[in-house]
This record gives sequence, C-alpha cells and structure tokens, in this order.
Amino acid sequence: MRALLTVFSLAALTTLDDANAARILGLFPHTGKSHQMVFEPLLHTLAERGHHVTVVSFFPLKDPPENYTDVSLEGIARVGLEVVDLSFFENNHFISKALGVDNILRQMLDLHQLVEMALGTCSKLVNWPPLAAALRKDYDVILVENFNSDCMLGLSHIYGQKAPVVALLTSSLMHWSPDRMGVSDNPAYVPVMSSDFTPRMTFFERLQNTFLNVYFKLWFRYCIQVKEQEIIERHFGRRIPDLQDLAKNTSLMLVNVFHSLNGVRPLVPGVVEVGGMHLNHKRTAIPSYIERFINESHEGVVLLSFGSLIKTATIPEYKERMIMSALSRLKQKVIWKYEESGEEGTLEGNVLKVRWIPQYELLRHKKVLAFIGHGGLLGMTEAIAAGKPMVVVPFFGDQPYNAAMATEVGLGVKLSYEHMTEETLLAAVQTALSAEMRLSARRVSKIWHDRESKPLDTAVYWTERVIRWGFHDPLHTAGRDLNFIEYNLLDVAAVFVLAIVVVILILKLLLTAVLRLIKAGFSGKDKEKIH
Repeated sequence: MRALLTVFSLAALTTLDDANAARILGLFPHTGKSHQMVFEPLLHTLAERGHHVTVVSFFPLKDPPENYTDVSLEGIARVGLEVVDLSFFENNHFISKALGVDNILRQMLDLHQLVEMALGTCSKLVNWPPLAAALRKDYDVILVENFNSDCMLGLSHIYGQKAPVVALLTSSLMHWSPDRMGVSDNPAYVPVMSSDFTPRMTFFERLQNTFLNVYFKLWFRYCIQVKEQEIIERHFGRRIPDLQDLAKNTSLMLVNVFHSLNGVRPLVPGVVEVGGMHLNHKRTAIPSYIERFINESHEGVVLLSFGSLIKTATIPEYKERMIMSALSRLKQKVIWKYEESGEEGTLEGNVLKVRWIPQYELLRHKKVLAFIGHGGLLGMTEAIAAGKPMVVVPFFGDQPYNAAMATEVGLGVKLSYEHMTEETLLAAVQTALSAEMRLSARRVSKIWHDRESKPLDTAVYWTERVIRWGFHDPLHTAGRDLNFIEYNLLDVAAVFVLAIVVVILILKLLLTAVLRLIKAGFSGKDKEKIH
C-alpha cells in the first residue's frame, strides 16, 4: 500500500512540474558572439529547471540541454567575431579634434554603425521561415535583447504574441531603454552609455551629456525604429502599432551591470542588475601548454586580450613592436590573445601569443596578477569577479565609460590606445601590478560579490516571477505612460508661467489704478488751493 501511495505521489509531483514548466521564447537578433555569451547561462539554466526554451539566435548550441530548441539565424548576416580592424583607430577623427568635438563625434559615429546592422537583419527576419514557425506557437514569456533593434517586437505582434516581454541587456541601459520602464535618466548625473564621463560631471561634460542624451533618443527613433516599422509593414502589407508603444509593454529588464562597478543610477523594481550572470563557476581546463608557461613564471603573469570582436592580429606593425618592447621590460611573463599564432602558442621572449584563452579561468589563477583589456563589460566583469587589477584600453561603444568607472572605483587605470607609447603602457601596467592597486582590486571585488544572491539566480528568479504573475504585477513607474510634455511637467510649468504673468498684469493694473488715484488726489488739492 505504501509503495502504491509513493507511485501516486510521484505521479502527482510530475504532473505538477509539467504544469509549472513554462514555454519560453528567446529572441536575439544581434550578431555579436559576446552578447550571446551573456544570455546563454540564463537560457541553459531555465531549460535545466524544466522550462521549454526556444532560442532564436545566430549562435545555436553544439550540445543543447533537454527542453532546449535552437532556431538558427545563421546565414542572415555576418557574425560579429574578430571583425574589428585595429588600424581603424590610428589617428582617426582628426577634423573633429581640430574643432574640439572629438568626444561627441566619436560617440555618434560609433553608434551609427548599428543602423545598417539593425535594418539589414530586420529586412531578412521578416522573410525567415524558421522564425515565423517559432512565432506562431504560444509562449508564457518572451526574452528579447534590448540593443539596436525593435524588429522582433514588431514581428511578435504580427504573429499574435501576447506574452509578457523580458528585455535583456549586455551593457548599461541603452539611451532609449529608460523610457520603456519609466526610469529617470537625468543627464545631470546619469552619463550616457557611450561617454567616458563618471556620474560627477563638470559643466561642459553635463552640456555634452545632455545633448547626447537627446540626440541618441531621436537617432534611434528615426534612424532605426521608424524604418524597422516601415520594413515590417511593407512586407506584411498592414499597419502595426508604433514600435515605441510596443516597446513600452516590457515587463522586466535584466541588465548586465552592478552598481559597485558600473555606477549608481535610479532604478525601478522592473530594472534588475544581474552583472556577472554569464560567469561559469564550474572549472574549465586550461590548456597544458599555457599551464606549463604559467607554472614556469616565478614573478607571475599578466594577461592581455582585446576580446572576441577585435581582431588583434590587425594591429599595425609599429604598434605591435611598441607593445612588445614595453612588455619585454616586465619581470612578469605575459599571455597575449593573438589570433595568428602557433597551434600551441608563439613564444617571443617573455610573451606567449595564443589563439584562444579560457579568460575567466586564467583570471582566477593565483599566478595571474593583472589584466590588460579593452573595457568590454564581459572581460571587466570577469576581472572584478576574480579581483584582478586592469589596464583598460577602450576603443568604442560602452568601453570608454567602463574604463572611466574602472578608474573611479579603483579596479584599474585607463590608457588611450591612440596615444599609447612604450613608456605610458609600461607605467600603466606597473601601476596595475602595484601592491596598492592589487589590494584595491581585491576590495572592490569583495564589494561586487556582496549580494543577496548570485546574479544568475537573481535573473532566474525575476524571469520566473514574470512567468508567474505576468501583467498582474507591474514593475514599472507610471512615468512610461506619460508623453514628453507630461513627463517633463511642461504643461505644469506653462500654468505656473501663465499664473505669474496674470499676477504681474493684475499687479500692474492695480498699481496703475493706485497711481491714477494718487495723481487725481494731488490734482484735487491743487484745484482747492487755486480757489
């Protein structure tokens, strides 16, 4: 009898688990491999927890878990892996420097490159049968990357999707993200994501920041959002709601930042910081030839990597010689991620050039003392998680801001690639290797780790919370539903100005009347004197 009850109990639990298993759709139309690396652990974990996960992306998994279905976008666009040529950053923007607007123009040009990527991909997505087949199914929640495109939101509406939307970001909030949740992004103290400003800005920095805050919102609206809507409506031959309105139906934003590194800004319950959710805390093997190289270093090792998007081997020859000369003066050995190297690395003096590195595993190695990186948020997150100081050499996107914040919190030092010399590079690395900087990096690492739960657990909890409650648990402020005039209190200000003008006019009339009475009184007295 007891065995029979056990069987019935297990059957009941199985039925309960099936009932609680959600149908999740992930939509990731960006071609950057580093972006997908942030999302994969969350998607993988949700599948492991019994949810049925369908993922549309350019990067299908080689060994997907059970309940995980890939819908590949391979072939639609060129994948963003080692595609950035370093020669581009040699003395560029010389005209803007002469005019003193280099910082502003750099940011405008950096993000403008995203237009062609967004529109080109959207024009292919509207006619991609595997995507259409996935969108025709029913889901309990939709996860979509909030980056340079809202095309997936429009296509989801075309196919009748009604599920709540969770937006995922690999960086700080994009310039057009705060309005979707009613979050304040006051440019007086909230730097735009592409700047190199910290929250404490000078007057001229606030001036630039305000201009860019407004510019990028208008740029995204009219260069991408409006044109994507035209692509969708032209292909399907019917009107859809404004993509700006569809974007405001976002229930939750999971942002790949944490305030102790990326700066404090106003948030709402629906904007959740999960910086570090991509970190794989399971140990991965370090190649034996790299392990051997590390073990032979008695003074420690410095790691150098410019990430997955930049092709380091495109570096100009004179620049490579300069970097090698600076690194050769270190007591430490150096591991440099350099695509054009031998199968087991290419050793040049104290520098080992390797095609690929298990970056986070190396950063956690006790003999790796410092990290020279480009300021990509994944690498910086790995460095702060491992407690290793950095030399940050930013190039584009959010990297200048990340570099500024690394300096601000004491994680490392910033170094300009364009103005880098042998001496400045050597000095920066020696600063990062100093006892003071290494102690500071360990301190900020402990602060970064000090949370109620691990970032991946936080992301899973909030995703499942949206699944449980959907639209019944609003996590945004009412500010997202106000128009520009209402949100900025321009109508209220107009009433106050009108009231002040009316009061002034009334006072002016009263004063005029009093003056007339006074004048009339004096005139009467003069007449009495004459009589």
